[in-house]
Amino acid sequence: MGSNTLGLATNTWPHTETDLQRQALLAAADRLLAGTPLHSTGRLSIVQLAIEAEVKYWVVAQKHTDLRDHFQKLAFEAGSTTPESRPVDAHTQLQRDHDELRQHCQGLEQLLALYATAINELTLENQALREQATEHHATVTPLPRSHRSPQLRC
Repeated sequence: MGSNTLGLATNTWPHTETDLQRQALLAAADRLLAGTPLHSTGRLSIVQLAIEAEVKYWVVAQKHTDLRDHFQKLAFEAGSTTPESRPVDAHTQLQRDHDELRQHCQGLEQLLALYATAINELTLENQALREQATEHHATVTPLPRSHRSPQLRC
């Protein structure tokens, strides 16, 4: 990976990191400083750095204090250009809304498939019970059918 594809935190860090946790922290710092978080709110804080790197807070605050200090220095230098102070453009907001709606629709499609399976299984069970009830040695007495259709609630 060339240095031009790395973010500010990685480019200004004087060492090449081989530890995966430290690499994750630098990558998370790069995303936060660029305003492109994947796992956090995007605020330039140590808590959000830990969330963004998907590590425990103490890992940043106590174990990798050098990276913590490096991030805090860069966040301070970023000043008023933090992600929460930058307006979100309409296109970006529409993309976020679209992604949320797609996830919601996928959830609904999964529920629909589950409900269809349940209805099919209940229909087969009902049919088997009705056939059994028509035999002379029936052990199940069918209930009279209601002519009201059940109301669905979403």
